[in-house]
Amino acid sequence: MSSASKIVTFLFGLTFGLVFLFFSNFDKLAQSSQTNHGYVPPAKDQKQQKATASGSRGCPGKSVDITSLSPTNHTPTTISTHPNFLFSVKSVPNLPVRFSLIEPGVIEPLWKSDIAVNRAGILSVSIPQTVNLDVGKEYVWNLEVVCNPSRPAENWYIRAVIRRVPLKPELAVKLAEADSESEKAVILANNGIWYDAIYHSYKGKNEVDSMSYFKQLLSQIGLTI
Repeated sequence: MSSASKIVTFLFGLTFGLVFLFFSNFDKLAQSSQTNHGYVPPAKDQKQQKATASGSRGCPGKSVDITSLSPTNHTPTTISTHPNFLFSVKSVPNLPVRFSLIEPGVIEPLWKSDIAVNRAGILSVSIPQTVNLDVGKEYVWNLEVVCNPSRPAENWYIRAVIRRVPLKPELAVKLAEADSESEKAVILANNGIWYDAIYHSYKGKNEVDSMSYFKQLLSQIGLTI
């Protein structure tokens, strides 16, 4: 075989190999590009409920600037039995702050606790291991700033609904295979699990690109920090 023929054969083999490599990875590349599009809210045919906040009157003589890091135009979900709730604190109220988790129709809260708010920034409220949310149920959470203990009507508060949904087997597999908190956040956001997605993206704040994804999720629901 001549040198020219050898070169042609080599180039043909190289080209064929590159084409084969491209198509063998095409599905994986396409899937990767489709799994980083952020938070996908629950289907519109599901029950929707807005978060509500009372801050118009606030505390007389006090500035209260606390925002829940959750959507307000639908009921966000969790797969956790004891989820975490995130808030943005712009100014420290220097007043007692109380968090409660309520099951509708039940008189006593499932859990309530005073919350220490000592600095501005992200406030994380963790539900203890002794409190379990049931699959398929909705719960109301309430964050309250006690402005006047003798006049509860003057308290500033923000509240919303959370729904616990089942962990689907395929989602459980993906989460088990995730190598980082930010990767878990992407998977959860793509599957419409807001509370866990935003928590994992914040939990992995020291990972590369995690905080940028955290801010991306917030921008999707109209929030900036």
